Amino acid sequence: MFNKIHITYMVVSALISALVIFIVSRFGKKGNIRAIKFFALITVLIHYSSLWVDYFTNGEVLVSPEMLLPIHPCNICMWLLIWASFTMEKEGRIFTVLREFVFWGGCVCGFIGILLNTNFDINPTLKDYYVLKGLLSHSTMIVGSLIMLTGGFIKVRVSNFLSVASGLLLFFVTGMTINSLYEYFELPPCNSMYLLKNPFDNLPWLTTPVIGVVGVLVCFVLSGTYQIISSIKKRNGISLANEAADVEMAENVN
Repeated sequence: MFNKIHITYMVVSALISALVIFIVSRFGKKGNIRAIKFFALITVLIHYSSLWVDYFTNGEVLVSPEMLLPIHPCNICMWLLIWASFTMEKEGRIFTVLREFVFWGGCVCGFIGILLNTNFDINPTLKDYYVLKGLLSHSTMIVGSLIMLTGGFIKVRVSNFLSVASGLLLFFVTGMTINSLYEYFELPPCNSMYLLKNPFDNLPWLTTPVIGVVGVLVCFVLSGTYQIISSIKKRNGISLANEAADVEMAENVN
């Protein structure tokens, strides 16, 4: 991990993503919604594409648990992004919470999935399609999530941390349910939502509860900082507008 191939992928992915988001921002509201739908759907297609590649290259398919069930947090964010993309114009608190969580969850899970990709760590090459598609699907999920912000479909504010906390509760309930099903049917543990085992063996202190608490705190700090900066800019803008109006009025009087 973090070899030349990994770093090159991250740089190229970031540049292409930034360019795509910039172009999409020129398309207006309808164009942004279409773009979110596209990246939501393409994320799912890329995620499952390894099944077709395995079938046509090897004549058989090895289905991993995350292909059948939402084993990892990014699996849930992937499907929620599709739901959000088709309800982008819906009003109501539920849809607002959904969009806020999808934005934060999609970005964070996407970045983690690229920076700390366990499949790439085991097999650090892009020649393995299973590894490549894992990186690509996280990249497209990030783009779809970010367009929700740049397109004006969510507002970054302190209360976002409540939406993130609600989403983390969904992760916990999903993980407990799936792990219980595996135990009930006497299947090998799948470690859904990393509730049975820490995600990183070399970081024993980085447990799932710790990650959740840190995630909520980071959301609170970032959204709060963003809201404060936005408020300052807005007040300065109003002040400048008032000053300009006063000057214009004085000139008219003279």
